[in-house]
Amino acid sequence: MWTLTLFLSSLLAASFFYPLEFQFGQILLIDHLGLIISTAVALFSSIVLSYSARYLAGHTKLRRFLINCALFAISAILMAVANHILLFIASWLSMGLFMAELIGGYTQYHEGKASRKNARNYFLGSTALVGAGLLWLAILTGAWSISEIISFVKSDSQLAAWGPSLLLIGGAVVQSALFPFQRWLMSSMTAPTPASALMHAGFVNAGAVLLTRTAPVLYVSDLLWVLVLVGGIGALIGKFSKFVQANIKQKLACSTTAQMGFMLLQCGLGFFSAAVTHLILHGFYKAYLFLSSGKNIEQKSPYNGDNKRSWKQWYLPVTLLSGLAGGWLFALTTGKGLEINSGLFLTFVIVLTVIHGAQDFLGRSSLPLLSRLIALPIVVIPFLLAYAVVFNSISTLMQQVPMAEMAVPIAWDQLTIGVLYLATFLAIELKWYKKSRRLYVYLLNVSQPKSNTILQ
Repeated sequence: MWTLTLFLSSLLAASFFYPLEFQFGQILLIDHLGLIISTAVALFSSIVLSYSARYLAGHTKLRRFLINCALFAISAILMAVANHILLFIASWLSMGLFMAELIGGYTQYHEGKASRKNARNYFLGSTALVGAGLLWLAILTGAWSISEIISFVKSDSQLAAWGPSLLLIGGAVVQSALFPFQRWLMSSMTAPTPASALMHAGFVNAGAVLLTRTAPVLYVSDLLWVLVLVGGIGALIGKFSKFVQANIKQKLACSTTAQMGFMLLQCGLGFFSAAVTHLILHGFYKAYLFLSSGKNIEQKSPYNGDNKRSWKQWYLPVTLLSGLAGGWLFALTTGKGLEINSGLFLTFVIVLTVIHGAQDFLGRSSLPLLSRLIALPIVVIPFLLAYAVVFNSISTLMQQVPMAEMAVPIAWDQLTIGVLYLATFLAIELKWYKKSRRLYVYLLNVSQPKSNTILQ
């Protein structure tokens, strides 16, 4: 809690310097986006370093681990404030190389070495895509800084930027471990728990920073629909894959792919500031889950016979009303969903999320039924209000970031993902997915790590 409070305090301090934009030649660009990401990275890395010093106490490679964590954090901060495309590419590459070392460099087993090599190959591929996309833009515009490229793109709406945009999207998808590139994340379980926390809290989120920096290019190329489809489908596969996992860290990995899919989906809807908000909140949440994952280890029967609920007819209308109320509160506090555009689709996803969360709360709580019904709004309302505060704060600070928030019309891509989301919601809530062995086998296979990275 204190870390989130410190982060919010940093945002409040930053608001006193609004608008903020310092350029150091073509090398660095320090604006509110860079400040937000740098603050988050500094907080996450300081927590992980402090935890690691105790968690790995006595390990022969502790000093090396801490140095690599610090170098990774420096690389991530440089990426957030880089303006020259060569510096951005170099920091993106160094992030990947340091993370690959954190994943597999601290075990004597051959699985660790295989995991490090596998991750490094993916990260080199991601760097190649991002580098090619940025260099292509530099050739098209004649500019070598991101700010100058964006200025050129905004003044030339006819720029043929679809090629660079596809490359940048590809790099973001690989970094975010979305289907079909999720295997590197599933194969990274050899990493020490602090490294996993740093990876899931910060590294996989870098795709949102890249896409937010280059948002005008994506608008001009008219390829936001690709992000909607890729992000939406990736989120669905990650969500379903989580259900077939028994290992705690593998469950968290599948959850991360689902969250990263939703993050890129928000970029596709034109709400890059919402994606950055998601990046921050997911980082806090996932870092906490990894660093506290040990307490969730328990021996438990897969079928405990407590699935029958005599009050089933009660919680269905209650959860539906909770979802509608949550969607209304989200629209009222953030302004999304009040018009017929992509904000309405985002509110629809929030409604489904609140319904699912409400049903999970009612089904798992040990409180009596009446107490659960009373406690439900007490839990949901503060959560949505807290999200609205963070979202509105970040959106306000990012107003100077080019096209950080620009709703797009509802189109076929959003309708397609909306239908898939609704079908997925019904399949999960009504347990339809448990009736298909073929689906179970597919999800198990698609979410498996490479065989040579599994600890024997």
